Amino acid sequence: MRYPSHAATPRSVPHRAGTPSRHRLVRFAAFAFASLLLLTFTGSGAVLGASALEDATPDLVPKAELALAPDDEINVSVAPGVPPPSGRSEPAIVEVEFEIVEHVTAIDPASGVEYETWGYRVPGDETVSGTPGPMIRARVGDVLRFTIHNPEGNSMPHNVDFHAVTGQGGGAANTTVAPGMTAVIEARLLYPGMFMYHCAMSDVPEHISRGMYGGILVDPAEPLPAVDHEWYIVQSEFYTTSTEPGLVETDRAAITAEHPTMVVFNGAKGALSGANAPVMQVGERARIYFVNAGLNLISSFHPIGSHWDVVYPEAALSGEPLRGSQTTLVPAGGGTVVELVGQVPSTIILVDHALARTFDKGALGMVMVQGEEDPEIFEAISVG
Repeated sequence: MRYPSHAATPRSVPHRAGTPSRHRLVRFAAFAFASLLLLTFTGSGAVLGASALEDATPDLVPKAELALAPDDEINVSVAPGVPPPSGRSEPAIVEVEFEIVEHVTAIDPASGVEYETWGYRVPGDETVSGTPGPMIRARVGDVLRFTIHNPEGNSMPHNVDFHAVTGQGGGAANTTVAPGMTAVIEARLLYPGMFMYHCAMSDVPEHISRGMYGGILVDPAEPLPAVDHEWYIVQSEFYTTSTEPGLVETDRAAITAEHPTMVVFNGAKGALSGANAPVMQVGERARIYFVNAGLNLISSFHPIGSHWDVVYPEAALSGEPLRGSQTTLVPAGGGTVVELVGQVPSTIILVDHALARTFDKGALGMVMVQGEEDPEIFEAISVG
């Protein structure tokens, strides 16, 4: 666009005495706008300021007045299982016991790759590897009374940092146990959500990459709507010297370089596929409580052939969910809560959509949807 030559420089415009100049009006308007912003963000009656936010933590019932959770309440499960909702409307003391396990396990059973993993399990449960650790379920406002044992046969100290816990190191400082030791903490669960826990002892990156992680669900006071299925899934990474059959060792330099040899769901390749794949029926709804244990990578969690009908970003359960998402980002050390609806019979493929991690490194799970076809939603017309 061309402009007249006389508009290239400003002109002085006389004004009458007592009449505000244009510059004064502009300055006054800018001052008024800045004052409005200041009130908005910092003043009393702020629209977006901290004083406008409701307290997200519950009113606390004193610990001395809390009863133990009922004997028939289940608070711990092994992946991909999820403990049932408590059904309680009042807080309680929830008792959970873990023991630390250090042993060799198959991280790629199909090809025979074995690795010394470290993890957590319910004491005496020798049917599980401990990677991921059990899922804990409680209610916001509950007190978690947590006991951790480190058996005498283990080789080093360990602990637990609960992302759901407010206190030094998420409890890590006070759950540090050498072999032969036991520790107990009590911690109030102040925020609802799905949280990671992990070991935070000495070489934290190695302890996590060897399998010392899991998830704790803190239900909101008003529970999420009931669904037909609930599953617990943890994404994680292994950093090994090889992917050939046999016992492999830790590649500590690869941990620092953030170059995993495997990216897996629930502690091993194949843990959520084939005979291990969860099953649902057409018309059913399933909820997944998902943790990205890392150590290093952000997950792009995606259901091939479906959608996340519901997403609670960052697994924060205090707000409204998103609807109809294709892929949700989950940072290392974070989580999400997502829901699938079985629309048509199919195999939904769960992946990290940074797809080299799926096709080359193992981040693949399946959900088998069974039932009647629905050509209104999907129909194959022709091929060839």
